[in-house]
Amino acid sequence: MSELVVFYDEKPTETKGRVEIRQEPIQSATEVRSTDGAVRTSLVYVRWPSEAGPFLVPFAQYDDWSLRDRYNEAIRIMNTLGAASITCETFREVASRRGLRARVRGKGADLSQERVENSGFDFRHSGAGSAPRDPRPLRWPDEPGFAAAVSSVLDNGATDVVINIRSNRTYSVDGALGLSLKKAGFDLGASSQQSSATSLHIRASFPGRRSWR
Repeated sequence: MSELVVFYDEKPTETKGRVEIRQEPIQSATEVRSTDGAVRTSLVYVRWPSEAGPFLVPFAQYDDWSLRDRYNEAIRIMNTLGAASITCETFREVASRRGLRARVRGKGADLSQERVENSGFDFRHSGAGSAPRDPRPLRWPDEPGFAAAVSSVLDNGATDVVINIRSNRTYSVDGALGLSLKKAGFDLGASSQQSSATSLHIRASFPGRRSWR
């Protein structure tokens, strides 16, 4: 489970109940890994657990990092399970014209998904496939669809599996949490290049079990 943490030199920042965040002396970060190089004071990090130990992701970069990391994990799972073909398509949410008018009137917006062309997440692989192997432990065990895909192929011999990964804007710098942290005087870090993706549609096909007997 992830948590927010910030490191300080001499004393923690007084938050006065405005925001909940773990504050630790910078000396405690000597053995901690960060995706952004050396750990800095006053910078808010998302501390993420992993099989190699916890590591830190700057707040402003976490959402895009998370989408990319879950994408890589989904491709790894499919390949380890012996997929013969894998395709990934990227989609984003757009408001319809009717939805835009409704939003102006205070009634919300109708959202639909449109395909994002030439996305950095586009992926296509086709081959003979291989005997399935167990990809566990999973890097994102609680991600919807990951454990189900493993069980479907290993236990039930599924030959077609789909995983949908949504972009979580949990740690947006312009969201309520991000604004509260900035008002408290914390640094959120530099935003990475924002992806236009809001969901990834990954489909894999697998050889029948008889192919490997």
